[in-house]
This record gives sequence, C-alpha cells and structure tokens, in this order.
Amino acid sequence: MSLESKVRGLVFCAIALAATGAGVRGQEAKVSGKIEVKGQKTALTHVCAIAGTDSLEAGDKEIVAVLLSTQPVPPEMRKPGSDIAMWAGEEARAGRLDGIILMIDPKTNIWSRGQRLSRSHGLMFYSYTSTSPESGVLRFEPAPSGPAELAGKVWMREPMRGMDEDDGPWRLEAEFRTPVIQQEAVTAKLTGAAALNSPQFKAAMAFNQACQRKDLEAVKRSMDATSQAMLAQMIEQMGRDQTLTMLAAMGEATLKFKTAEVTVRGLKAEVKLMNNTGSEKNETVMTVALDNGVWKMSR
Repeated sequence: MSLESKVRGLVFCAIALAATGAGVRGQEAKVSGKIEVKGQKTALTHVCAIAGTDSLEAGDKEIVAVLLSTQPVPPEMRKPGSDIAMWAGEEARAGRLDGIILMIDPKTNIWSRGQRLSRSHGLMFYSYTSTSPESGVLRFEPAPSGPAELAGKVWMREPMRGMDEDDGPWRLEAEFRTPVIQQEAVTAKLTGAAALNSPQFKAAMAFNQACQRKDLEAVKRSMDATSQAMLAQMIEQMGRDQTLTMLAAMGEATLKFKTAEVTVRGLKAEVKLMNNTGSEKNETVMTVALDNGVWKMSR
C-alpha cells in the first residue's frame, strides 16, 4: 500500500472517528465468542458483514468486512457500500463500542488482516501473512452457509501484539453466522479520458484541491451530509488547524496521481487513482455519492 493510501486511510479514520443487500432478508445474524486484550475478556454479541472491493488488491477483487462487536450496527449503516470501519472507529474512541473487524476473502475463506477497535486509537490495523494458510496465526474455519451468507469459527494460534503496551497482546475466538450485505451491481466502468472527464472523478479532484488549499468551506461543499458531520467531529476533537494540516497533506499527495478508473454502482462510485513511477505502482480509492444530483465525497 502506498504512502498516499496510508495518509488517506489515517485521515478518513479520523473523520469517521434500512436496507440490506439483495438475498439477505430473513436470515438471522448471530455470534458467540470473546476478544481478550491484556487478560481482559470482552464478550462479542453482534455481527455485521458487508461485501466490497478490496482496496489493497489490484483489480476488482471482492473482500468481506465482518464486524464482531459489543453493540449492533445502526440500520442506516447496514446497506451496500457502507464503511462500517469508520463508524466503528469513532464509536470505539468514544468508549461506546468494542470488537474487531475481520477481512475475509469469500473465494479462499482466508482471514489474513483487519482492524481491531481500540479506545486509544480507534482503529488498529493488523495482518499476518503465511506461505501456507494452515500455518497462519489468524484462522477461519468456514461452516456450511446459504447464498449471500457467511459462517464459521475464527481463532488465533497465538496472541498478537498491539500498537503499544496498553493495546496488547490480544487474541480472538468466536463463531458467527451472518447474512452478507452485497455490493450493488456495476452500472458503468470508465477508464482513460472517459474517467478523467467523468463527474465522479471531478468530484474527487474538487475535494483534493480544496484540501490542498486548506479551504474549509470548499471541503465541506465537496462532501455529502454524513461526511460533513464527521468532519465537524474531527475538528471538535483535533482542532481546526490540525485538521486542515492533515487534509492538506492528503490532498497534495493524492493530486500527484495521474490516471484514474471509475466504477459506478448506482448512486455511489469508486474513483481509483493511480500513479506509476518506474517499477513502483501506487494507487488509492476514493468513494463518491450522488447527493441531490451532485457527486460528492462520501464514506
């Protein structure tokens, strides 16, 4: 993952800080298990899973984000395209939510990374790669499940360290069954000049340019209502100057990307920005949504 992607991820986690998909109605979500941090065990009582495009992989590879938590995901977040990580990180920082996000490949059933909720950090990225799935620390044993559903047991061969002494070591053991909220169907795929001239790409660029200029009012205008509310929370927590400094760094980094691909899914779109420098290929993905007829930054 590029430096630009990491900067964007940090900024949007800070900012963060009803319908379900087709084919999931009538299915019941359930989980039993616990997460243990520094010897303190917390029961996990709710589960929510949303399918999306894996931003850390090339192409349109699908990944399922599974949130195991102490509180339910609100109905307005249980819909295609929702970024439950942003909501969960903010709730964790406020002390209202504990749990973990599992990123599971639906084709291979491999769990190799995710984000753990933390009162200190909001979201903490974790990962473990292995040459053999059988020898990995992070284990997912799938159970028989229906269409648009995911079920199984997750456990760890050994504890993992946290970002600091207050957040680790930690380990997880749980079983769950949940419907998977599916992505909306692709309604358009734009590349080359068509992507660069698209309203979705222009919306992303308007946001990046406003960030680079530290133009707070322009940044707000480029966001949908939900993102504006999150920005307000970020300013309240971090202060106006620090927030604008972070946004400016993100905007400046992202404006260096030279090419784009746009994938439209109904009223939302993913704008993938790419930049090739020699043998190195960097890319990042931004999400925009149609808001009263205008494409704006969304989560």
